[in-house]
Amino acid sequence: MVKYKLVAFDLDGTLLEEKNSWWKLHEYFGTIKLSLRNMRDYEQGEIAYDEWMRRDITLWKPKPHITTIENILLDYTLAPNAKHVIKTLRERKLHVAIVTTGLDILANSVAMKLHIPNVIANGLVLDENGYLTNRVIFNVDLFEKHKAFNRLVKKIGIPISQCIAVGDSKYDANFLKNAGLGIACKRDGDLINAADVVIIDLEELLILV
Repeated sequence: MVKYKLVAFDLDGTLLEEKNSWWKLHEYFGTIKLSLRNMRDYEQGEIAYDEWMRRDITLWKPKPHITTIENILLDYTLAPNAKHVIKTLRERKLHVAIVTTGLDILANSVAMKLHIPNVIANGLVLDENGYLTNRVIFNVDLFEKHKAFNRLVKKIGIPISQCIAVGDSKYDANFLKNAGLGIACKRDGDLINAADVVIIDLEELLILV
């Protein structure tokens, strides 16, 4: 049996009850329909993910201050048993990480709450007064999350074969396939075929490590 040394979690829909933090922002600004066009262009390969981010951000009017973004994103609910699972993994001396295309504002808040030391996420570039610009900090691609994952585990110094990836949607397929063990959290039809194991509750993860 492989002795796993690191567990990397997707954020939205995995460690959090909320399925999509970008969607949450679009709901607030009333830009969901327009954002769907950007999603279509990305999924059809017409634009890169960082361009999708930039296009989404320019939809939000008037140009928001970072405090508005924080107020929206930091109103979140942790997934059931997330605290206990992360605490137990750390007690078992496993490294724990978050790999997400979500924003670092949210990822870092969750990481601090759950005592997760390793985070890789995307970010926003602000002007001198704290308002959003149309520039972004691009670290994680939605369909290529595994590339960010590989960079992270290489930095930590753990073979990818000894790493577990946990995700919840079709966008996590390569993330799961790339890991030593890929776990689909919830029965997403688009993700099951990419996973080695399917769980319904994060607590089930503890049986595997």
